Amino acid sequence: MRPPRTAPLLPILLALGLALGACGGGEADPPEVPPVRAKDTPLGTGVSPAHYPAFTDRDLDDFFDQAAGIGSHVVFIEEWVDEVPDAVVRALMAKAAARGLAFHLYLSPIAVSGSRDTPAIPPSVAGTGFGDATVRAAFTAKALQLAALAPDLLGLATEVNLLAANGPEFAAYVSLFQATIAAVHAQHPSQRCTVSFQWDRMILPPQDFSALVTFRDLAADGPDVFAFTTYPHVFGQAALLPDEYYAAVRALLPTQELGFSEVGWSASDDASRAEQAAFWARMPALMEGASPSFVSLSLLHDVTLFTGPLEPLNHTGVRRVDGSPKPAWDVVRGLVF
Repeated sequence: MRPPRTAPLLPILLALGLALGACGGGEADPPEVPPVRAKDTPLGTGVSPAHYPAFTDRDLDDFFDQAAGIGSHVVFIEEWVDEVPDAVVRALMAKAAARGLAFHLYLSPIAVSGSRDTPAIPPSVAGTGFGDATVRAAFTAKALQLAALAPDLLGLATEVNLLAANGPEFAAYVSLFQATIAAVHAQHPSQRCTVSFQWDRMILPPQDFSALVTFRDLAADGPDVFAFTTYPHVFGQAALLPDEYYAAVRALLPTQELGFSEVGWSASDDASRAEQAAFWARMPALMEGASPSFVSLSLLHDVTLFTGPLEPLNHTGVRRVDGSPKPAWDVVRGLVF
């Protein structure tokens, strides 16, 4: 879990609970035998248990059961600046694997606040930008560390087109990406790597696909998969999304493998919940022309995290923060792609 431009609180809480074995206090529960197995579908969801941020062990286990009930994979975004312990990732991966869920792991080195056009570098790393040798070495080392965990998909940045507003840092990141993916492939030849782009910012006026084209046209060491995030509730009504809203990506990536790593529609009242359900009901048709390998809900459950202009992102889940379903839950459960 981590919708774009959020405070990276979930990894911290999971570090306190999962890595230390103290979510519920006392000794860890015995190994569970989950009754739910993942579905054969491109659908998946970001890690987002009910009652976030005050979730329990049971909430987390219920989340993974629910994720398996609707989809094939889960998504976890690790903010590099937070230096999340690998034990957190391993614990989440174990819960996913127990249910047959693939695990998509993203390492995000771009600041999640403001306009998302600056690096977010851990305090333990000397340097301030993607051009600094110390930063480059540390980022590649961290990516190799995560690749050693063997996630099904490893992301090396999120919404990288927003960084393009900062030309020097974007150029430095592109070369860092190439060096890092080359190192990952050298040590872990089967590891698939991706980077995500914010689709709505590219497709809506004024259109700007330049960052995507830059990565597409890399002569070597480009992404194995292209990922996109999308939060189109700006349309207000799901029916107003053009039929080719997502299929338009194939004009730029006609043969490349691609997926949608964060898909959300904010829904906080009866009217917007109905629109959210209508949005998800359209999803198979909207995605038909794009032919994505994965379509990941940004959130399964709502959260209480964002304030100010970002507050609508709290409500992109298809279940409320208390765990109760929204109308979109039944829609999502029945989707066939």
